[in-house]
Amino acid sequence: MLSTLRRGPASLQHLLRYASQAPSAGRSSCRRIDALQITRPNIVIPHIRAFTYSARWRQEAAAAASQIESSDPLLEFQELESRGLVHSSVIQTIVKDMGLSRMTDVQTATINEALAGDDIVAQAKTGTGKTIAFLLPILQKIIAEDPTLATRGPRRRTTPDDIRAIIISPTRELAEQIAVEARRITKNTGVIVQSAVGGTQKSAMLAQTQREGCHILVGTPGRLADLLQDPYSEIRAPKLSVFVLDEADRLLDDGFWPEIKNIESLLPDREANNIQTMMFSATIPPDVVSAVRSILKPGFRFVKCVRDDEEPTHERVPQKVVRTLGLENNLPALVELCLRELDNSKEDPSSMPFKAIVYFNSTAMVQLAEGVLQNLGNRRGPSPLGPARVFGIHSKLGQGQRTRASDGFRRSTSGILLSSDVTARGMDFPNVTHVIQIGPPQTADAYIHRIGRTGRAGKPGTGYLFVTPIEEAVTRQRLGSLPLQKDESLAAASVDMTQAGQIPARVASILTTLSDAHRGVPRDVMSAAYRSLIGIFGYVNDKERVVEAMNTYARFGWGLSQPPALSAMLVQKLGLSRVPGIVTDNGMARGRGAGDYQRGGMGSRMGRGRDSRSSGGAQGDAFDQAFEGERDFGRQRDSGRQRNSGGFQSRQRQQPRW
Repeated sequence: MLSTLRRGPASLQHLLRYASQAPSAGRSSCRRIDALQITRPNIVIPHIRAFTYSARWRQEAAAAASQIESSDPLLEFQELESRGLVHSSVIQTIVKDMGLSRMTDVQTATINEALAGDDIVAQAKTGTGKTIAFLLPILQKIIAEDPTLATRGPRRRTTPDDIRAIIISPTRELAEQIAVEARRITKNTGVIVQSAVGGTQKSAMLAQTQREGCHILVGTPGRLADLLQDPYSEIRAPKLSVFVLDEADRLLDDGFWPEIKNIESLLPDREANNIQTMMFSATIPPDVVSAVRSILKPGFRFVKCVRDDEEPTHERVPQKVVRTLGLENNLPALVELCLRELDNSKEDPSSMPFKAIVYFNSTAMVQLAEGVLQNLGNRRGPSPLGPARVFGIHSKLGQGQRTRASDGFRRSTSGILLSSDVTARGMDFPNVTHVIQIGPPQTADAYIHRIGRTGRAGKPGTGYLFVTPIEEAVTRQRLGSLPLQKDESLAAASVDMTQAGQIPARVASILTTLSDAHRGVPRDVMSAAYRSLIGIFGYVNDKERVVEAMNTYARFGWGLSQPPALSAMLVQKLGLSRVPGIVTDNGMARGRGAGDYQRGGMGSRMGRGRDSRSSGGAQGDAFDQAFEGERDFGRQRDSGRQRNSGGFQSRQRQQPRW
């Protein structure tokens, strides 16, 4: 379908070439570029040059632009009230209740044009205030159409089919975040906001909407399409005047576009009803350009609030890669890193409190890590991670649970959020100092979006990536062009937990604490995490190597007497029937490595009381020497260890270039 939307000579480079010719508007770093500039009364519009998709549009835009007066843009919210552009009840809520006075660049650049009724495409990074940039014009338009909604007063009778604006977001978390912001802004008005997202009871949402009515509906594509198609929902939008797509690039990337087009077909005709459309996106890839052509009216405004010479977040934020000896080393190294950074923040009063998002590549791994870290304080007194609070967000939580977790982490001064990719884009968590990724994500873009949760608004941030030997080759392939630097500062990352010996006292304490914490995690949580690893490592052709790494993890990381069983049907489906080390649900072990388990675990084989670090490990200073080439990790487990007089060992390896 998208191929049909790409017709026409325009390209992204073509569009942005015209964008680069536009001078900055006042003191804002954003640039306004119009498809067809139209003069509007009482609206302050800076002088700009036109960009369009055709020569005819460029000629008309140039002629119109020559008639527009140059003026400084509005920079303060209060000016919108003083000039009669936005109702005082809305502005006073923003200024007095929310404590905002000066508009951000994207707000300055878009609000005036949106108040004029123009369709808008805005390129702006998350966390720059774009939610208010589209909510404020929506509110003003609703109040202009029905002035009785300008103040709260007695509750007015309304209906589910009184929807004036629909806002679509790619994730539940972002939709709920937008709805919360909308309710804050509308609290002194009669405008009613409802949210419609998956993971919540549809019947409860319908009952509330039918009881209270709705003017602004915020939701995810699937749930919105379901409600609009349901003949019994009573949710319709015959009075719709504004349609907003937030994180448009993510909506396209995640395959939501067919649902978007379906939703559009269930709404009033946008041209006949003069429906205003606004699209906000962190990036403007070619697919977004195609979507722009299919949804926005000719003459829309393009606002770019990302400077061409601006250094991307993922280049400004220091990024470190930690090579862990095996999967069983990831959680000990994570705890060591968190404890170290917590201590550093306490010792330096001028530094920001430690606040980290930790990304895993499956929901099951998030559940396992959350269970373990939540148990750290259950058996041996207070959690060693205090004062940081531990939260978890993943797709299997109900929406209420996800909202409570995200709100709790957002409000926390110091915290650790364990998450799948549901929080990687669009979510605004203030003051995140660290992003830690356990294993490489599927794409470089996913890595970059995760890193974008820190180093925001000019504040400091640091990224860490944990990589095991089995992940080294794909990490080079996916992330080889990124500015990653090797980090060998975490002793727990290089401990060989399959060998008894002496280790640093602090690492010994971490392993003992984690061993106790694992005992409180239900077996089915571990089983689900074990199964998820098969999917995570689906790209590895050597399945024997994968199973060997998984079984070592289960034995020495979780302390299990044998690896979790897989269903015989799953084993057959995945072609693992002949892979050594597989245990099936009928009790049969496949080959060597499954039946010789003894009780293992993090604290079961350690020498105690000596603080001598194990020697060896990766050598060299440059990160491009950090990873070895693909070798048989499973066989090296048995024959490749380099031993010294004491301690869990680190292997001596020849390091290839990155």
